[in-house]
Amino acid sequence: MLGNVWEWCEDWLKDYVGDFQVDPRGPKRGGYRVLRGGSWLSLARLVRAADRGGDSPDIRRGFIGVRLSRGQE
Repeated sequence: MLGNVWEWCEDWLKDYVGDFQVDPRGPKRGGYRVLRGGSWLSLARLVRAADRGGDSPDIRRGFIGVRLSRGQE
């Protein structure tokens, strides 16, 4: 699925701290939501799950989307 569209994430964007973390959570609020995965418009080196960026959640672009998943019951 990587490389189709950048995917919106639930987290708000902030810089990572230097300490090792498993599944780090972003702040509760912010100006930009996290985007992951790269898109058809990205350079090949950016098309990976570890690559992240951010954008305003009010923005609509043809290379940003969302992946719906079913939560655990």
